[in-house]
Amino acid sequence: MQDCDRDKAIQVGERLRQCIAAAPFEVGGRAGTLLVTASVGVAALERAGDTPELIRAESGRILGVGTRFST
Repeated sequence: MQDCDRDKAIQVGERLRQCIAAAPFEVGGRAGTLLVTASVGVAALERAGDTPELIRAESGRILGVGTRFST
């Protein structure tokens, strides 16, 4: 998100996560719902030499770590 500071990006990510968790999904017209959750992370260009490619690679690595430890 261009022109957005880290705190605002975290707020947007949390709102998105809450909206996804609060919206039950119907599965193939069957009775009942599928509850869906999401993990949202924020990455920022903060150090000299940071590039979008470097941030994406690091974000992917960290997301993989979080996925392995989630319940």
